[in-house]
Amino acid sequence: MSSTSETTTAPAAREVGGVFAIVCGAALFGTTAYFARVLPETGMAAPAITFFRFALTALVLSPFLVLRGPGLRATLWGIVGGATIALGWIGYVVAVRTLPVAEAGVLFMTYPLFAMGFAAILFGERPGARGAVAAALIVVAALVGTPIVSFGVALGAVLFGLTTPAAYGFLLNVIAHRLGTLPPLAATGSVSLGAVIGVTPLMLQLEPSEILPAEPSALGLLAAMSLFSAFMPQLIYVTFAPRLGAVTTAIAGSAELPSMFLIGWLAFGEPLTLAHAAAASLIMIAIAITPQNPPATRMHAPLHDEDAQGGAPRS
Repeated sequence: MSSTSETTTAPAAREVGGVFAIVCGAALFGTTAYFARVLPETGMAAPAITFFRFALTALVLSPFLVLRGPGLRATLWGIVGGATIALGWIGYVVAVRTLPVAEAGVLFMTYPLFAMGFAAILFGERPGARGAVAAALIVVAALVGTPIVSFGVALGAVLFGLTTPAAYGFLLNVIAHRLGTLPPLAATGSVSLGAVIGVTPLMLQLEPSEILPAEPSALGLLAAMSLFSAFMPQLIYVTFAPRLGAVTTAIAGSAELPSMFLIGWLAFGEPLTLAHAAAASLIMIAIAITPQNPPATRMHAPLHDEDAQGGAPRS
């Protein structure tokens, strides 16, 4: 009886731990709001900010890339996902030039809906009733936390902002369903490399003055952005998302919205309100009710040594 109880409890504890890890990673992703607002003020164009956000991680992790054997296909998926999110990130940087950080956060928080759509259409992962309710709660939380009445005068910014949740929803599915066969550093490197590749054509069109910040002191901001808004949260996501599935990961990642509120308050003086508190509470409820039982498929299993060598997988 005791052995059975321990067997049942251990996976549940791992799932809860995975959700907590994704919440922490989401908070790190929330620092993107700060860099997206500050770095354009140094003269950098959006493609350049995107490039440097991922370039350092891609460079450091390049020796870990899996470029042969069964892992090559997963690496290519990571590159495609990274290229997609690079374009979405550019849309976000453009959006926050016009919209307050918190309002851009409202648009971004539609990404669980995109994630669920891609999960169902491309990978057959169904959200279930609780997952769908949780996603709806997240959108409601975003609307409660930041009324969107001002969006009507910034339609272009809204459209740019929607590229980010769509791209992010797709990337979450790539991570959850295709990168679980790679070691975490290899998976993180593939996504970062894809982002660099995706934004390079836009980089080539920039004036030299738009590529680097006008003041050398801002180079520290680039390094901090690469570490806190790219390398660390990506590593967390590629480690835990394949165990949780795209739907649970997307909902747990909604913890990014409260962190955006905090960034707006601490860095830019945007007020915190009772509406923000209500939004954060709704997000916590959404995370709490989300099912944590992704389908146990081969795509969620780690890459073993014999897999890399082309041998038979372990059972």
